[in-house]
Order: sequence, then structure tokens, then C-alpha cells
Amino acid sequence: MITHLFYVLNLLLLLSCLFAFRLKTGERRFSLSLVQSLLGLILLAGGYIYLAYHPEPHVVSAVLFSENVFALIWFNMAQRLRRATVATTAESRIPSYIEISIGMLVVGFVCYCLVCHPVVRVADDILIFDLYGPVYFYSVFILIAMLFAAWRLEEFWRALTPAYRWEYKFLIVGSFLVCGTLCWATSYRLTYLRLVPDHLFLLAALLLLAWSLMFYAVARHRLLNRKMFVSRKVVYSFVTPSLFAVYLFVLGIISLVMRTFGLPLPFVLRWLFLALGLVALGIFTCSGKLRRRVHFFISTHFYVNKYEYRDEWLALSRRLQGALTEAEVVKALRQVLADSLYTTNLIIWLGDTEHGYRPIFSPGNPNGKADENTFPPDDPLVRFLKIHPYFHLEDREPDKAWKEIVEKKKVFFDNLNLVLLTPLFIGDQLVGLIGIGPEFTGGRYGQDDFDLLTAMGTQAASALLAVRMAEKLAHTREQEAWDRLSAFVLHDVKNAATMLSLVRDNAPDHIHDPEFQQDMLKAIDDALKRMAKVQDRLRTLKGESTPIWKELELCRFLKDRCQQLGKKLGTLKIGLDCQGKVQVHTDPELLFSILENLLLNVLEAGGDGMEVQIRTNKDDDHEQAIIEIIDNGPGIPEELLPNVLFKPFKTSKLKGSGIGLWQVRRLVASLKGSISAENVVGGGARFVVRLPLSTGVGKFYST
Repeated sequence: MITHLFYVLNLLLLLSCLFAFRLKTGERRFSLSLVQSLLGLILLAGGYIYLAYHPEPHVVSAVLFSENVFALIWFNMAQRLRRATVATTAESRIPSYIEISIGMLVVGFVCYCLVCHPVVRVADDILIFDLYGPVYFYSVFILIAMLFAAWRLEEFWRALTPAYRWEYKFLIVGSFLVCGTLCWATSYRLTYLRLVPDHLFLLAALLLLAWSLMFYAVARHRLLNRKMFVSRKVVYSFVTPSLFAVYLFVLGIISLVMRTFGLPLPFVLRWLFLALGLVALGIFTCSGKLRRRVHFFISTHFYVNKYEYRDEWLALSRRLQGALTEAEVVKALRQVLADSLYTTNLIIWLGDTEHGYRPIFSPGNPNGKADENTFPPDDPLVRFLKIHPYFHLEDREPDKAWKEIVEKKKVFFDNLNLVLLTPLFIGDQLVGLIGIGPEFTGGRYGQDDFDLLTAMGTQAASALLAVRMAEKLAHTREQEAWDRLSAFVLHDVKNAATMLSLVRDNAPDHIHDPEFQQDMLKAIDDALKRMAKVQDRLRTLKGESTPIWKELELCRFLKDRCQQLGKKLGTLKIGLDCQGKVQVHTDPELLFSILENLLLNVLEAGGDGMEVQIRTNKDDDHEQAIIEIIDNGPGIPEELLPNVLFKPFKTSKLKGSGIGLWQVRRLVASLKGSISAENVVGGGARFVVRLPLSTGVGKFYST
């Protein structure tokens, strides 16, 4: 059963060579060979140990097969060794085809010899084979592969620069140890034509030592990261189950050793150890700081970059989508940095070069004393960050300006527990600062941290710029609107004041004239009406119109109000066509104001002789009442359709203010309705008002 497992694992290891076709560069193919070699070493060492305990012919066949598979993989790694530090470029796949073809021939020959010919004989636990037999030629092939690999390793080492030698030294030493071990083993076989069990134990120990050196080099200097990439999220998700699996594996090994030596493992201890493992797993899962330490170790030991910049950038982009104020932008930036950086202390300052920079603390921050921690515009730290990408309290190559700041700001940094500050720039203008506390992992900030803060700061600064521009634009529009509104109010007040002033000037001479008295009263009434109208419009523009909801029969209401408006509007002819009985839930006064404004708009647009038709209908699907107002006037200019005419101060009338239809739309919206406008074929305009029906409205009755 064990020998079958060896065959299956070696075949899978051999088939993994096919992944080379999917890799376009030589450095990635070298990485694949290196991973295969590390796995093959473990498998080969395990085969030697098993063969030492079970010196049988069928086990020898499995181990010899494993040796040849490893020799092929090791040969490929040596062939691709020089490409480990070469720039990434696409390469031809022809060498991969040649390597796979040679491998298939060798493996086929090995399988044929193992199946058709006995390879060894057992005598006093010593495995003996014949001269020029299959084992002899297997050993020759392995010896050639190891010598070739040693030559390539020596050539590779000489080509390395001193910096790269520091990273690859353990890998090279481990690889030479593998080559030397297998060269000695195959030389002994070819000389004495035998396999000694004690030699097998020694081979396994040496190979495991070589594996340890190589694995340390790969893990310590992150040699694989230059070629392969595995998402941190995938690695993080495997940490917890992997730790628990290792714990259970260790328990199993302890139990197996104790059983081998006849030592019983008490029932209580067995389940106690299992419970302790589950408790430790729960603590690890619930402890955010502990999990962050594990993430930090993985990111700094198995990846070239400390952070997953793409994930952090996307996270900040998602949080900034709904940020409409500076406070929301700062909140989004703080949250992303708190999730990414390995620190619990984070402070952000915002401001400008005129008023200084004020800290924006998160809720519950114990250091939130804004007055004490504000930077004045001429602060030396502000001047330093205007020309430097960051200020690091533990800078290894400080300049004179850095030393002066440390002397002046040492108490400041100690009070806030900060070690790093980076600027926030919008163009060439410094708009903020980011202060970072020390890492709780005990690590030191480096280039990865500076790059992350620069990227996040640039993105946040762009969002701040957009927010400030939007606020400035909104303020400008608001100011412009109030300027126009002031002109409108001033015009009405000026007219009323002019009329009163004329009356006052003529009063001393004509106060006793009855006709003058009548004109004076009319002038006063007109001025009061103008002032009341201005007051009503100002109240509406402030949003003070709160509906008083009532149930209303629409047709009867329109009939009464059209008769009332017809007397006031004089020459405007109003026709009413009610298509049924419609109950609405609305405010009668606001609805009357809407109707009055629309009819006045018709009269002002067309002048005398205008005719308007009012129709009512009902939309059962949307539970809305429909009011159509159709006139025979000149229509609406196309540039104002469909919605521009409802914006403030947009009008095509010479004496129009552009306030009326804006007010109409606001009133309709307050009644939970909508309004639209369009031109009618053949001339004229049509306004359509939709209002909510009353709850529990009965069937529609036609008239």
C-alpha cells in the first residue's frame, strides 16, 4: 500500500511539469522547478527511511522510481537556475518540449525495467544488484544529473552579485549538499553494487538537512515571490485550519511514538490536549491583534511587498464613493489605513497654509485635544513636509532639518505616540498630514509603508479636492441664486415704495380731493399686496410650506377654483373637462397655488386671447391622479425642455423672473407628486401634474 502511494505521489510530481507550458517566462519556470525539488526531496527522504525498515525488492523499485523522478526535476531546476535573477521576458517553449520528451523517455525506460526485470537481491538485509543491470544504469543517470547540477550551481554562484549572494547562499549550500549526497550514494553503488540500510538512514538525514537550508532561503528571502503570486487572502484563510492540522498531526505523532514504545496515552490527557487545541484555535480566531501579527509575519517573510496595494486601493475607492464631505473622506481614509497598517494609533490633520492644520480625531481618541495639537502654518514640521515625502522619527540618514525638528518636537511625538508623518497634497498645496504610531508588531516602517501612505494619501487628496470644489460650486450657486432673488425682491419692494412715495409727495396738495383719496387707497392696497406676495414667495423658497393633508374631490375643486381665477385673470379663457370622479389626498391651498401659478404663466406667455383647457384623469396602475393643462400659446422653447424651465431663474419671457415654475415644482414635490412639460403638436404647451390618489378609492365612474 505504501509503495503504491510512493508511485502515485511521484507521478503527480512528474505531471506537475506540464504547468511549465502555462508559464511564459524563465524565472517562473525556475520557481516551478524549485517547488518541485523541495517536494521531491521530502518524498525521496521518506522513501529512503521506509526502504531502510523494509529492505524488499518491490520497495526498492518504488525508491528507484522516486530517485529518477527527482533526478529529472533536479536536472530541470539546474538548467533553469540562471533565469532566477534575469529580467522577466517571454521565452520560447521549445526547451520545455525537449525536457518533457527526454523525461518521458527516461521514465518509460525506468518503468519497463522495473516491471520486466528484477532489480535486486536481498542477502543479510543488504540489497545487491548486478553489474550493468537496471540499477547500475539508474545510478549512472542520477550521477550525471547531479554532476551537471553541481556545475550549473557553481556557474550560477559566480555570476551572482554580492547582494544576490546574500539571498541565495543557503539555497546554494543546500543544493550542493543534495548533489554531494547523491553523488556519494551513486558512486558507492557503482563501486560495490549494493545498497546498505545504514547508508539509507544517512542519505535521508542529509537530504532533510539540505531541504531545511533550501526552505529557509526561500522563506527568509522570499525567493519565490519574484516568480509566483498567491493572494494574501488565500494564505490568510488557510492559517487557522493549517495550525490546527499541524497541532493534530503533532498529537498523532506523539501517540504513535508512545504506542511504538509501549507507553499508554491516558484517555484524559488525549481529550485534554484536543480541548486545549480547540481553545487555542478560538483565541486565535477572536484575537484581532494576534491575527494581525500572523498576517504581518506572512506578508514580510513570504512576499516582496508588505501590502496588497490593489486591495487597499479598491477598499478606499469603495468607501469614497459615498463621501460628500471632508469628514466623510477622512473617515474613509482612516478606516482603510487602520485595516491595512499594523498600528492602533492614527491621526489626520486638515487645513491650509493660511489657517494652519487642525487634527480630526476619531471618536473616543484619548489624545483628542485639538487646540494643543494644531500645527500653525509656519511650523517647522509643516515646512519640512512641504519638501520631503515623509518624516520618520527613526530615520537612518537624517539631515540637519530633521535633527532640528526632533529636538523641538520630541515632546509632541511622545505625547501623541507618533513615529511617522506623511503629507496630503492637492497639486502643490499641502492640505493635510497623516500621523502614524509605532507598529504593535515591533517592526520598523520602511519603503512599503511609505508607498502605501503615498498612494492612499494621493487618492484621499483627490477626493478632498472634489469635495472642496463641490462645496465651493454649491456655495457659488447658492450665492448667485440669492443675488438674483435679492434683485427680484428688491424690484417688487422698489415698485411698492415708488407708488407710496408718489402718494406721499402729492398728499399735501390733494389730500382733500375725494378722487385722490380713492387713488391713494388703491395704491396702498396694491403695495400691501406686493409685499404680501414677496413674503409668501420668500416663505416658499425657504421650504416653509408644510402640506395640510385633506381628502379632496378633484373635479369639484377645480371647478370652484377655475371660476374664482377666471374673474381675476380677465381675458384668459379656461375650459374644464373632468373625465370622472377622482379623489386625491392633498393640500387644497398648495394645489390652488400650483394652479394659479400655471395659469398666470400661460397668460404671461401668450397675452390676451389665450385659451387653456384643463383635463383630469386617473392612472390606476400607479395610483395617481392626472391634471393636464393645455394652452394654445407659442409653446416652450426647446432649449428649456424637458426640465430646464423648472430650474430657478430660467425663463424665456422678457419680464419673467424664472421663479414661478421653480416654485410650482417645489410645491408639487411637497405634495408627493411630479410635474412635466412638453409642446403640443400644432402649437401650444402642455403641463401634466401627477398627484397621489386617496387610499381606498372606489371604481372609476365616467360622466
